[in-house]
Amino acid sequence: MTFADGLPILGRRGLLALPLLAAARPAGAAPAPLRFRVMRQGSEIGSHRVTFAEAGGLLTARTEVEIAVRLLGVTVFRLSHRFEESWSGDRLRLATSRRDRNGTVTEMRAEAAGGAIQVQGTAGAYRLPAEAAPLSWWDPRHFTRPLFDNETGEPVTLSWSRSPLPGGGVLWRARGKEESEGSYAADGTWTGWRTKAEDGSIVTFERA
Repeated sequence: MTFADGLPILGRRGLLALPLLAAARPAGAAPAPLRFRVMRQGSEIGSHRVTFAEAGGLLTARTEVEIAVRLLGVTVFRLSHRFEESWSGDRLRLATSRRDRNGTVTEMRAEAAGGAIQVQGTAGAYRLPAEAAPLSWWDPRHFTRPLFDNETGEPVTLSWSRSPLPGGGVLWRARGKEESEGSYAADGTWTGWRTKAEDGSIVTFERA
């Protein structure tokens, strides 16, 4: 998800991340589910879950995000996001998004057609290269591709850098409209995420 114009205390993009490296799993086997706690200033404010299914040569990742921010026991912000993407090898075939932010619904659809990715979302309609991918922090091999916001469909341009982590892992940093970083184990599995919120606080993902 791009937390995009979603939760106001978060930076844009990067909420949806999927650990998908074909070499790290047996042929025909879908990756194991991922579960994260969304944390802000030491408090849990929500959850992030990704489940996978593989059939007919397509790998489908379904992401569910639930966020609720409470103040003195009262919910002052709520966000629900459902994002699904289907891949044939290294090519995106279909991606759909539905986000409910305090009752305001945003939808997006991207589909491979005519040698391109046709995107329709709140930011408008776009014809993107066939190798385009939604900005979901799952497989860092996608970071060098043309990217689009997985809530609005808007094209996204970022600067990426990487640095080593203990045990052979990698930390990827995004700069530009998105200011976030994701950590990955040596086998490519996504292990954490961090961003600076609009109010200056730090929001992180912790494995649940």
